[in-house]
Amino acid sequence: MRAWALAALGLTLAGCVGDPAAHLERARELSFQRQPEKALLQYEEVLSLLAKKDPQKVRAFLLPALKGAGDVCFLELKRFPRAIEHYRSLVNHFPDADEALEARATLSEIYRALGERRAAVAELTALVQSFPKGPDADRYQYQAISGYFELGDFDQVLLEARVLQTRYPESRWAIEAQLLAAEALAAQGQKKRSIEAYDQLLRRWPDDALAPVARVEQARVYSELGEDAKAVEVLVEALKAHPNPMGIQAEIARLRRRMGVRRMPDKFDHSAAWPEFHGLLPGEREVY
Repeated sequence: MRAWALAALGLTLAGCVGDPAAHLERARELSFQRQPEKALLQYEEVLSLLAKKDPQKVRAFLLPALKGAGDVCFLELKRFPRAIEHYRSLVNHFPDADEALEARATLSEIYRALGERRAAVAELTALVQSFPKGPDADRYQYQAISGYFELGDFDQVLLEARVLQTRYPESRWAIEAQLLAAEALAAQGQKKRSIEAYDQLLRRWPDDALAPVARVEQARVYSELGEDAKAVEVLVEALKAHPNPMGIQAEIARLRRRMGVRRMPDKFDHSAAWPEFHGLLPGEREVY
């Protein structure tokens, strides 16, 4: 009787060795116990057992195993190449799964940490294309726009900004996208169009907290065009709500002084370049 019981137990244990469900449950337990190395072995055992099977038929085990392995490699072990491998496999096998959205967002984060900024942006773009109505899709779209701006790909900034504003017109990130679009136009040397883009922002969101920031940037563009009087006019309007009124007052004073110097060309212009806001210069008084 005892020999039969031991044989039955042996068969049960042998069955567990090849049971994806058992390995998956064990992996989760080990992750909870903060034993990432052992947890990863269990997750990858599941992947090995399911390697030659139809992914859709073993979805219930393969999907959580890929996500679990990716998370352990990324969050616990900092093995980014292996994390990328697991997340990429998840996205390829289950592109419409909710876990794929999170996997793409994490892939973008990993690529950015590795300094692969274009790959990071491409992942965000793919995320929004795959999940246009997913949670935080508008935020991911803006992050892609910001990434293109950092890369100096200003044409793509303008394109993606239009996509965001068309697809998510009520999004908080729509105004942020418009601000970046205006800055991108200025960076391209299209200063008149940049001013128009700032005007569009101010007409649509006149009371937003970014409105005074937009006015300051617009004034900078006017100044670069040599239209200091218009720059001062815009700065005076920005002064009403800008969080750094002393800095704005200092800029107004500098521009007015430069305008005065231009009327007297025999004097040297010390403020030909637009300085950063650091408050008043020594001996300067606030302008009210």
